[in-house]
Amino acid sequence: MKDLERGYKNFFQKRAAFPRFKKRGQNDAFRYPQGVKLEQANSRISLPKPGWIRYRNSREVTGEVKNVTVSQSCGKWYVSIQTEYEVADPVHNAGSMVGLDAGVTKLATLSDGTVYQPVNSFKVNQRMLVTLQRQISRKVKFSHNWQKQKRKIQQLYSRIANIRRDYLHKVTSEISKNYAMIVIEDLKVKNMSGQNRA
Repeated sequence: MKDLERGYKNFFQKRAAFPRFKKRGQNDAFRYPQGVKLEQANSRISLPKPGWIRYRNSREVTGEVKNVTVSQSCGKWYVSIQTEYEVADPVHNAGSMVGLDAGVTKLATLSDGTVYQPVNSFKVNQRMLVTLQRQISRKVKFSHNWQKQKRKIQQLYSRIANIRRDYLHKVTSEISKNYAMIVIEDLKVKNMSGQNRA
């Protein structure tokens, strides 16, 4: 319900499109606002009803647990733990400023001449994607083998998205560490890419 309320608020404040109904199996997720226990040393988490379950402790959880979201994507389940803790005001060790121009053919160009090229993770995995799609076309729709093949395709799409996300994270981290202030022009990149295709 909180997600639905947020969706309507974003729509009425013109920050997003009208909330759309999501059918079962599409981005399944549910939130536990209370009744959660965490044992990081044993990589266990206790949720209401399921009880104690093990999870892969990918990073240390700091602070007081406020809520837990369990989500499913590409046949895999994930747990996201939201916490609250006090942090000191950050002090940047760099004192320089840079301008950033986001483009279409180039991911970003800095005013000091640094250019970040886009990563084409789709092109790298395109051959494998074509092979998987050809294989699923030969299977009976909704059969066990069809569903198994569909999960493989979803996992490949997830891998493509993760490569892009990881690259963007590395680029933004590098820029933010080297410059105390970053000036970005407010541009509609989607509109720019549309004009570029025209």
